[in-house]
Amino acid sequence: MRYIILQGDGMADYSQPGISYQTPLEAADTPNMDRISSSGMIGLIDTIPPGMTAGSSVGNMSLMGLDPAENFSGRAPLEAKGLGLNLGDDDLVFRCNLVKLGESERGTIMEDYSGGHLKSSEASSYIERLNKGIDEEEFDFYPGLSYRNLLVWKGAKRKVDWRKIDLTPPHDISGQAIDGHLPGGEAGDVLASLQERGSSLVESGENANAVWFWGAGVKPDVPTFKGRYGLSGAVISAVDLIRGLGSYAGLEPIDVPGATGFIDTNYAGKVDAVLDSLTDDTLVYLHVEAPDEASHMGDLDLKIEAIERIDRKVLGPLIDALEGEEDVRIMVVTDHITSVESKTHEPGAVPFAIADFPLKKNPRLVRFSESNGCKNDRFNSGEALLDQFIVRDDVHRRAVGSP
Repeated sequence: MRYIILQGDGMADYSQPGISYQTPLEAADTPNMDRISSSGMIGLIDTIPPGMTAGSSVGNMSLMGLDPAENFSGRAPLEAKGLGLNLGDDDLVFRCNLVKLGESERGTIMEDYSGGHLKSSEASSYIERLNKGIDEEEFDFYPGLSYRNLLVWKGAKRKVDWRKIDLTPPHDISGQAIDGHLPGGEAGDVLASLQERGSSLVESGENANAVWFWGAGVKPDVPTFKGRYGLSGAVISAVDLIRGLGSYAGLEPIDVPGATGFIDTNYAGKVDAVLDSLTDDTLVYLHVEAPDEASHMGDLDLKIEAIERIDRKVLGPLIDALEGEEDVRIMVVTDHITSVESKTHEPGAVPFAIADFPLKKNPRLVRFSESNGCKNDRFNSGEALLDQFIVRDDVHRRAVGSP
């Protein structure tokens, strides 16, 4: 068997008054997603375990069949793996966003968590400035994709418990005052001082004018797809977090030129990478970030457009290419709710759809949406969903039924 998981990051949402109280998924024109949900099964998956913060690290870990409550050790180390960094066992790693702060009557606010989605080349120049300006052996800054960069505090695990550090994701406070959200908890004073020093080194930037630390963690130890399901495979994403997580789980990261993590990404290149990687006994995890970014921006129209581009530019060509194939199973899913109203991640069940090729014809249209997912099976963990999705033994193969 060959498997494809198409993950549209943050596609799920709440009903919006501006689109007749539909969700963005319901308002979007998604004939290909609808074809998958009409041909196979649709349901809901709880990707965020109780008590854990909603986010892409936890949500995607669930969708790879891992238990975040057991395997999650912070977001930034996953991104470090995606960048190919060789972390020490005692290193602490932090996401280092290049952000834009502004002033208002409420004081200093988080004007833009992404620094205007600055280009990676521009971000690299800022990171070089940070390494030169903070010339201390224990701190190293590393450039990532656009505003997504990293700080490694070498050897700090021996003296700091990463779980007791209090850091706020910048996209959680878009347009809000930063007072009360500066680094706190264990080692908060060290990180707050370092963040202030770093911000002074980039404050002259036109878009990004400050640094912001969050997503602390240490190197994880997670089981692989090969060990759990007997599958090798690939992970395709512009985002270092997803590439790193997939790599830890035994999937090979595939570079796609022009993949940006935004709505202008190279969709055709991602489709080609999937088809090139889809050999016997493989799983390809294809991640598209754009709906999540649009949600963090609070841009409803852009979120709908991002969903429609995934349907038209990714899923449509995949269906066309695989139409006559057999022994291929596909899942369309999202990792969490990202609300365009709150501009941040939210807990809650999200829809998935699974179908086998060749796709069945169903005279009854079943839209891929949160509301239709509610009418069918609900899985309380990613591991349970993967046990449904992946055929462990062809003799005992569970057919994907009609909705």
